[in-house]
Amino acid sequence: MKAIPAAITFLFLLPLVACAGLPEPAERTSVAEEIAARGNLAPVAIRTTRHDLLGLLRGSTEEGRLTVYIEGDGLPWRRKNEVSDDPTPVNPVAMRLAALDPSAAVGYLARPCQFTGGTAGRNCTSDVWTKARYGEEAVSAMNEGLQQLKERAGATEIALVGYSGGGTIAALLAMRRTDIVWMKTVASPLDTDAFTSMHHVTPLSASLNPADNAAALARIPQIHYVGEEDKIVPAEINRHFLSQMGDTSCAALVVLPGLDHRNGWTEIWPRLAGEAPVCR
Repeated sequence: MKAIPAAITFLFLLPLVACAGLPEPAERTSVAEEIAARGNLAPVAIRTTRHDLLGLLRGSTEEGRLTVYIEGDGLPWRRKNEVSDDPTPVNPVAMRLAALDPSAAVGYLARPCQFTGGTAGRNCTSDVWTKARYGEEAVSAMNEGLQQLKERAGATEIALVGYSGGGTIAALLAMRRTDIVWMKTVASPLDTDAFTSMHHVTPLSASLNPADNAAALARIPQIHYVGEEDKIVPAEINRHFLSQMGDTSCAALVVLPGLDHRNGWTEIWPRLAGEAPVCR
């Protein structure tokens, strides 16, 4: 069977909102502003070499640690065969989770071109949120943004939490930094080759795959949460990722009943937010 091009992967895997009912970017931004306000997360404008990023920040770093949440892939497609001109998420799950985190210092990073104008943003083309969503340009921008948040907060170490594709980015960031004390992912495709293979789509050739260098994460305490009802990123994807890691004494895969890719995470997060990954 002929593989489906990776550029339209999420067209088939993620339910789309009918175009007539799709909130415009301004409405999506308004929802995000309400979420941030409820969580006392203040906006931080971040300018990196290639992209402008939305950052949020709350609290002090009395213990030196900043917990940073990374947003998912957002809205890469408007409808079948129509790439979105603005990937700003309709439902910013990672932001919702950040708002619920009781940690002393919490940060948030949106992905390149989210909340900054889509194709009108600096160096923003649809490749950034489709085939190259985990590419070197995107990861480098997120790394710069993470560093700026760290410096703004006065932190000495970082804990990472990523939702969906934000967990993929979190893993790629953890590979290139020495200040990551632990990492948690939520419904994240950590082996993108296994992901595209399972769904019979072509590989994300313009992106990086965390599983290719999984051993580099072996000594970082980590928890990977997956919903038992998740048909988009089932547990098998991350089991394959862990199999590439070798030593998994610092990594745990937690499959939660009753949850799927989007639903149930905010309800359960007040409990999960307090779970600290440890090495066994």
